This record gives sequence, C-alpha cells and structure tokens, in this order.
Amino acid sequence: MKKLLFLLAVVTVGFANGQSQEIVPGDSIPWELRKQSFIYNTAKMFNDPVVARTALYSLMAENPGNSALYDSLALLYLQYNQNASAALVAQQSLRINAQNQFAMEIAATGFDNLGAKDRALNNYEKLYLANGNINTLYKIAFLQFELDRYAESNTSLDIIIGDPQSDEQTIRFPTTDQKGQEVKLKVAAHRVKAMILEDKGDIEGAKAKYLEVLEMQPGFQIVQQQLRELTKPKTDGE
Repeated sequence: MKKLLFLLAVVTVGFANGQSQEIVPGDSIPWELRKQSFIYNTAKMFNDPVVARTALYSLMAENPGNSALYDSLALLYLQYNQNASAALVAQQSLRINAQNQFAMEIAATGFDNLGAKDRALNNYEKLYLANGNINTLYKIAFLQFELDRYAESNTSLDIIIGDPQSDEQTIRFPTTDQKGQEVKLKVAAHRVKAMILEDKGDIEGAKAKYLEVLEMQPGFQIVQQQLRELTKPKTDGE
C-alpha cells in the first residue's frame, strides 16, 4: 500500500525524465500501475474527473484490497456531487478497513446529502467513536434533531457545551453578503437547543433561547432571522 501511495505521488517525475515502459533499476512497480498512476495524476492536474476515475478503476482492478484507492474514488465522486456513488464506494472501503475514518466521513456526508439521515447518522456515530471529535458530535446532534430524536440531540449538545474546546472551535454559517460568519461551536450548539424547543412547540422557551444565543454571539445572522420568523405576527390561514 505504501508503495502504491508513493507511486501516485511521484510517478509524473519518472515520465518527465523520459522513462517509458522500462522499469527503473531497483523499482519493482509494474508498468501498468505506473501508467495508470500517471494518467490519474495528469487527469487531476487538468481537472478531468472522468479520466481520473477511469484510471482509479484500473488501479483498483490491480489492487482490489487497497482501501486508499477507494477513498480517492469516493472523494472524487463527492467533489462532483455524485453522492450516491461516493457513499457506496466509501462503504466498500470500510469493508476492506473497518477503522477507516476518512471513508466513514465520506459515507456520512454522501448519505446526508442524499437525505438518508439515518444512514448518515450511523456513519457519523462510528466516526465519533473513532475520533472523539466534538465537531463530529455536532453533526450527530444536528441529525438527531432532524430525525426528531430530541432527547438524544440534547444529550449530544450538552456534551459539546461542556467541552472547553467548544469555546475554541468554530463553524462557518452563511450570511446575506455571501462572506460567511464564524461562530463558536458552543454557540452553534445552543442554537440547536433553541431549534429543538421551537420544533416541540415551546415558542416562549425558544424565543428566550434564541435571545440567549444572540447575547453570546451578537449579529449571528441566521439566529436573527429565526427569531424574526418566530415572532412574526400570524396572518389568517397560517
């Protein structure tokens, strides 16, 4: 595996030096692997995902047990919004290496983008058990909220809020000027708590919680909008 990763990184050097089908002295890498690796690197350089994927499939045919190749293919699919393929390839990578955190995250992201929240949550939970990262736990908490698993979500959010790192780590939220806004993870967790209250019909509790979030993070645009929507007078038919 290390030899193949090395090959993917440096094979273009050999071709630039005029090497053809000859094997470099002391180099046991087969010609076909060298060729497909060169095609993959070159296609990536020229932003040709179709050719890059084809080269990866050729490499996988020669190395079906190499999870790194599946990871590269899954990431390529994810980068071009082919979420179903990304998730399926990542799952295959996990069959080869069940502890592959990179594949867990790609599978979770792909399933989440597809709206398969339960399967996304399952992969994020596996990832959190492996990495203990509170950013991963935040994704779990949000999915639990979306799946109406409020008690579980609140428990996850409490763990995040109680972790000192949540005062240091941030999440980027969209803004009206398209520049984005960095928000502390702890503040983001409190926002989800407000959303849970709103979803459960506790409007007054949700208002108070949104205001608390704005005290912690003045100018938090998404929360300002959520509070406006929550306090907007109801019209007939609503």
